[in-house]
Amino acid sequence: MGIYSLTDSAMAGLNIAQAGILTTSQNVAGTSVEGYSRRNANVIMDSLAPNSLMLNGSSFAVEGFTRHYSSLIGSQLLIQQSKSSYSDTLVQYTNSVDSLVADKSTGLNTAISNFFNAMGAYAADPTNKAMAGAITGTAKEVAQRMTGMSTLVNQIQSDARTALTDTVAQVNTILPALADINQKIVDGNSPGVSAPSADLLDERDRLLSSLQQLVGGQSLINSDGTATQLVAGMPLVERAIANKVTINADQEHVALTFNLQNGPTKGVLTTVQTLDGGQAGALLELSNNFVPTVQKRLDTIAMGLVKVANSAAQTSSGLATNLAIFGFKVADKTYSSLATNDLSGNLPTIENENDLLDLYSSLGNAISSNSAVKVGNLVGTYTSISSLTAGSNTLAGDYTLTKVGTNQLNISDSSGKNQTVSLITSVSGGLQTVDFNQLGITLQLENFSPALSAVSSSSVVKDGATVGAQTISNMEVENNVQSGTYTFSYSGSQVTLTSSNGGSQTLTLVDGTSAGQTLNFTQMGISFSMADTGSPVETAATIAATLNAKTITLVNAEDSQATIATALDGLKVKVSGMSNPLVNYGFSAANFISL
Repeated sequence: MGIYSLTDSAMAGLNIAQAGILTTSQNVAGTSVEGYSRRNANVIMDSLAPNSLMLNGSSFAVEGFTRHYSSLIGSQLLIQQSKSSYSDTLVQYTNSVDSLVADKSTGLNTAISNFFNAMGAYAADPTNKAMAGAITGTAKEVAQRMTGMSTLVNQIQSDARTALTDTVAQVNTILPALADINQKIVDGNSPGVSAPSADLLDERDRLLSSLQQLVGGQSLINSDGTATQLVAGMPLVERAIANKVTINADQEHVALTFNLQNGPTKGVLTTVQTLDGGQAGALLELSNNFVPTVQKRLDTIAMGLVKVANSAAQTSSGLATNLAIFGFKVADKTYSSLATNDLSGNLPTIENENDLLDLYSSLGNAISSNSAVKVGNLVGTYTSISSLTAGSNTLAGDYTLTKVGTNQLNISDSSGKNQTVSLITSVSGGLQTVDFNQLGITLQLENFSPALSAVSSSSVVKDGATVGAQTISNMEVENNVQSGTYTFSYSGSQVTLTSSNGGSQTLTLVDGTSAGQTLNFTQMGISFSMADTGSPVETAATIAATLNAKTITLVNAEDSQATIATALDGLKVKVSGMSNPLVNYGFSAANFISL
């Protein structure tokens, strides 16, 4: 072995040791950095010895540095971060209400129980002034807790809307940062460079993690290592292009303003119909659903208390009560007498729990059971109506849906008032809210398919198909398998399934059997059974040759905008309307008082 070979080997050893020390030091320091992935130095033999008698032909080198990372675990982590952030935000904002309700010393339930106990005691001994005074004291306590809870709920809505503004601002800071990292990753894939650095990939994942926590959605890692972040099927970031998130004027939705690089959609403001994850999704849920529902329940209790308590001293329906205990103070007027000439006289009779439930239902509009459009209707192969609501001020009547172009839906009432909104493609597991806010009708559409793709009806290999003497059945596609063409090839008794998206897997067949054999391409996420109907049965090599060049075609498990619009075209939403408009006159928990 020559001196140069010794020197080269020693230098290679030092370089490898230095690379190991470098990665070790980085891994130790990186333990305190959120999102850091452990690095590893890749050592290769860049030159081989010509024979067993010579060692001077062997040489080693450090090819590069890679990170220890599982795409499956990374994807699951991002999804879980969105869900956790959503749940944590809901708990954070509703905890005060839970505490107020659960605490016996401050809960509304306790105050109401104390009031009716005092009423019962006084009824048993109406000459006892102390018991009469107890009614006054407990009534004031009920009113204080009622208005206090109403104030708290309204504060939750105000805080949620403020927090949503802050959240959107944070998202708009992260989006261009992710687009910039994507561009650097593209540059890192340029000729002469093996791959982007682990630092860039870690930063990409950190930014995706932040977006999942803030706004949820779907994080996709592209084949070149760049990231795409989607919400409701629309891109927040697509490689080096970042869009901007805004809040709609109605404070009930967020919207996307598309970047100038987006071609024909540049500058277009598009409403994000639904956010079902992340902090922003929870804040919208609080503001749009939780607060209105709790407030409606409080209003129901307030009206029920006025009716029940005040009618105890009412000699006849329609006459003024002799003892008004509760009422509503609206501006400079107080409504409490239950007389026909007083607005409180319109309060319905409350004699049992069902009466209270009817009062609750009457405070909001309802979709008629005769409506052609209703929850559960299919509007595509994978999409159904999961929610259908009418706003509190929506007029009763029929609302007709009409398809406009290929991706829009119009709604109109009997007076001719109408509104047109754009639909989005319904993707696997996705939700979209079709909000006709000008007429007060809202539909939520859910894609109930758990899988990204499904076997196409045009697929050669599919359930029920016959390939040679083999009948295909029990074909299953895992949820994360992408659409594309999956082609069979063979060698002897082995078959290989190759995806148009990249990747392949080889299985060894056995001779045909009438009981069937299962081909489980676990790496591809596709499996199916083949039962041999021949006599004699086919050999493994014959089956493999028969499958050669055959294809499995997977299509996206989605419904297009046109499909959804066509399914709804011409149908009517029938609204029964609000039967008790007293809340619009100020009969609410916020105005509830004791007299």
